Amino acid sequence: MDRRQHRQKERIKQGVRSGELTKDEAKGLREEGKAIREKERAFKSDGVVTKEERKDLHQDLNERSKNIAQEKHDAETR
Repeated sequence: MDRRQHRQKERIKQGVRSGELTKDEAKGLREEGKAIREKERAFKSDGVVTKEERKDLHQDLNERSKNIAQEKHDAETR
């Protein structure tokens, strides 16, 4: 999970540098990442991440990845 989250963070930084992402788009994507990390922390709080919880986190990461791609390729630029 952490490696995937790190790659997504790098994609956002690259998008800001290249002008593909506006500051507002990047902010929204970062907030999505923060929400996923908080959910992951909550799941880990009892010491066990169940198969269903892991699946939920992967779905959230898939959605965020899709959102990053959509925002980078929309008509908005910095």
